[in-house]
Amino acid sequence: MQENGELSRILHLLSRLRRKEDGTVQKKKTRIRPYRILAAGLGAAALVMLSRFPAKAVSLERQREQLELAASAYYDAQSQNNQLRAELSEVNTSDFVERTARRDYGYCWYGETIYTVGNLEDIEPEEEFEVYGQD
Repeated sequence: MQENGELSRILHLLSRLRRKEDGTVQKKKTRIRPYRILAAGLGAAALVMLSRFPAKAVSLERQREQLELAASAYYDAQSQNNQLRAELSEVNTSDFVERTARRDYGYCWYGETIYTVGNLEDIEPEEEFEVYGQD
């Protein structure tokens, strides 16, 4: 009970402090508390970060696509490199020299005859043909 009495007495003293000389109650002064400023600043920072997040997500997706393209180009270059290494290891063999001379330069051994065959797709088949000995 004494707590209620003390509380009412404190409230009565506060109301007397707020009264002006003419008897009207003075408005309570409002002050900006530091934690409200901190909360507003954190809220603004959160909004800025959320507004930047979609741009970062798009950038991340673009980087993943670039990474996949780079990996594919690297794989192609490695396979071509391996193929060139295999060809390079064959360069000094006699089979390679003979094959290249025949294919690229048309060389042949003595006594060999070279026949050149044209493009088979250009040859049109004859649908009608004649049978010899029949009139």
